Amino acid sequence: MSYYQPGHQFQGIQGPTDPQLPMTELEGYQPVSRIGEVVVNSFVDSYEFSVLNDTITEKDLTGDASKVDTRACETKPHFHEWATVLPGMICLARKQRNATFRNYVAAETATPVIGCAAGQKMSNERNFYFAGVCRSKTIRPLDDGVGPTVDEFFTLAIGGLVTMLNNSSEPIYGGDVLEWSFYSEKVRSDWQSNKRQKSAVRRIGVKVADPMSDKVIGRAMGFAKPGEMFDLLLKGA
Repeated sequence: MSYYQPGHQFQGIQGPTDPQLPMTELEGYQPVSRIGEVVVNSFVDSYEFSVLNDTITEKDLTGDASKVDTRACETKPHFHEWATVLPGMICLARKQRNATFRNYVAAETATPVIGCAAGQKMSNERNFYFAGVCRSKTIRPLDDGVGPTVDEFFTLAIGGLVTMLNNSSEPIYGGDVLEWSFYSEKVRSDWQSNKRQKSAVRRIGVKVADPMSDKVIGRAMGFAKPGEMFDLLLKGA
């Protein structure tokens, strides 16, 4: 979604979180600061896509054990949608991946990560850890069966300030300690259709952290309503 309105005169904040600036999926936006940031190389772990289930139920999606509906509420996305990662998106890496990447040369110099939560169950959160926030985009084209035509490597910010989207269902206030989550949206009271009411694949979300959480990613530096941008100071920075 772009917040840019043709013919509108820019005024006011004029920073990376200004909602009047163009912020499209292809153009991206400028990071809040390059000072003091810590960067690592990474690539999308295609193995994780191959082990996803074709569908998941509401119980799998929300982690609510009281749900008994067996209808599918989310389907496995296309690979080019799942593997595309844009600046500001949270990336995770699998714990104890030694057996999978023992002979994978790329994993010796870069971190294999996922930037999409589609197809992931809440019960799988214990198998992943926070790898960083994307700072350089990787947009995958449609798979023509010939092989990759774009550079698969991109960079993650693991220290310093980053600009992110509040994709949760609750407002975030300055000073809040945040954690990542596979599902941080508002739980619907009724599921009348088998499809979630989303126009894009589900991404890894943020929410206010529990006091004893092991998924903390950093501290919010400003207020943001759901759907607004905010600055985050990464943990350890």
